[in-house]
Amino acid sequence: MALDWAAGYEAQWRIARVDRSTWADAGDVRGVLAASVERSCTGLLESGMLRVEGDGLPDGYYRVHLHASQGPERAHVAFATLLCEAEAREADRGTSETDVAGSSVLAPAQGQRLLAGEYAPKGCDGAAWAASLLKRAVHAPIRLLGGFALGSHVVFEAGTTLLDAAWTVLDAGGFCMQIDGTGTVHVGPLPVAPSLVLDRNGARCLTPGVTRSSDRLDVPNRYTAVLGADVAQAVNDDPASPTSAPARGRFVDVVDPSPVLVGGETLAAYASRKLEEASVVSVELTYRREFQPGVLPFSVVRGSLPALGIEGDMRVSAQSIECAHGAVVTEKAVREERTWRR
Repeated sequence: MALDWAAGYEAQWRIARVDRSTWADAGDVRGVLAASVERSCTGLLESGMLRVEGDGLPDGYYRVHLHASQGPERAHVAFATLLCEAEAREADRGTSETDVAGSSVLAPAQGQRLLAGEYAPKGCDGAAWAASLLKRAVHAPIRLLGGFALGSHVVFEAGTTLLDAAWTVLDAGGFCMQIDGTGTVHVGPLPVAPSLVLDRNGARCLTPGVTRSSDRLDVPNRYTAVLGADVAQAVNDDPASPTSAPARGRFVDVVDPSPVLVGGETLAAYASRKLEEASVVSVELTYRREFQPGVLPFSVVRGSLPALGIEGDMRVSAQSIECAHGAVVTEKAVREERTWRR
């Protein structure tokens, strides 16, 4: 019988140094007082903070482990792996504590930049290209979970970071990156299967209070793609659509001067696809729950609690996690309501 994460459990936290060459633990760190992790769907994906006794930690990679016990059941979870540097020190009556800032394992790819003329070639596997680019700088393992063909060259300006270039190509194919607790970077399509189910039974992991917000003001109804001398335009003119030009009585434009075609599509097909992707009203829910392994930014949460507004498939957009007696997650999840289809 597996540990029930929605029920109470006893938590013990352990911090280990990480051997950069093997990516394995290389000995425990003593004197860790607290830890927290922030995660999102953009840029570096995650960051964290370790509070330690004394003067801090040598720069390097550190892995946070959670050991949970619940009666006879035991579970061990690699919680997060961070690249750490000392940030601030507090001293009081002969004792000192240091807050050590932790950055994502992707941070080295944000510091390294492309030279003029570098590009992702038409016809290449965009996911494999992005993974190969990241490997120039990232020490963490990178796992490829799928692929897609680029329909056009993607040329980058000099000085573009490796991370930004990788995201540009992955976004074109509807792919994403996720970082698991060991620090392994997973490159693949957006998840579709739920990692967490919040039904009547799953509601046990929730704490009271769910907030909801939505905004359709910036949802476009006209998309113009410009590729050299060619121009293609898609328009949402469906009067039944709440974001269409007839329903609003106005246009909300997107002009795309750098389209990235995928899989041999035409410029017109690209404009229609991008307008459909953008014709989405995002309903964001914020709630607090008990930690469960495997739920990351981009993961799908499936809800069936209409009384709380948690229903249908939602995608995790951000997490804030405090590591204390257990792990409490403040989570933002977005449910997309499509308003137009081509």
